[in-house]
Amino acid sequence: MRNKVQCEECSEDSCLIKYLIGSEYLKAVRNGMTQNVYKKDTHIFKEGDPIFGIYFIQSGGVKVVTTSLNGREQVVRLAKAGQILGHRGLDSARYYFNAIALMDTMVCFIESKVFNATCLNSAELSYHLMILFAHELRRAELRVKYQAQMNIREKVAEAFLYINEVFGVNPETKLLNISLSRQDIADTAGTTAEQVTRQLRDFENEKLIARDKWSIKILDIKGMEKIVEDYAIF
Repeated sequence: MRNKVQCEECSEDSCLIKYLIGSEYLKAVRNGMTQNVYKKDTHIFKEGDPIFGIYFIQSGGVKVVTTSLNGREQVVRLAKAGQILGHRGLDSARYYFNAIALMDTMVCFIESKVFNATCLNSAELSYHLMILFAHELRRAELRVKYQAQMNIREKVAEAFLYINEVFGVNPETKLLNISLSRQDIADTAGTTAEQVTRQLRDFENEKLIARDKWSIKILDIKGMEKIVEDYAIF
């Protein structure tokens, strides 16, 4: 594993721990933090695992997945560098979802007792954590509300807009900054890989996207947005 990156040296300004820079509480967090690299498709934590702390993504990308009673997976959240993992289980003893690396990913881990004590002593960190919860709850509620009303075309378009929102595109090539399998896209859209394949073909014919092996290039973001314009998710 590469050398540990100290919080002051980290380039991810969106990380919540950045709000502790210059405070007396940063030392406790830094001393109690460990860093690990997870290879693509590796679990960072699994459904049913005991909760020991909080994870911050330093580099890479992660999908948060829940499994239904019939074994079908549903992507409930995508997360990139600078974002937090495991916070939805803060009041629980065990995780009720899985976190899986979408690419080689480095995460910082902070034990629960250290993170909880820091939140109790840092009003700024607690405030920004509250805003994060409010934003994620609103997004989750809207997705649940509208996905039940969407047809396949709208679901896949919404999934691409969500992926684009989280990971963005290369400004030169217009390729999404992450390569996802058809199944990952299907699990994000709430449909099947076969339906995603057919819809991608339609999007290509409409010049909304182009495919380069496993990568997707979004040619017409406005066109994608128009497909879901009746749904106020974004």
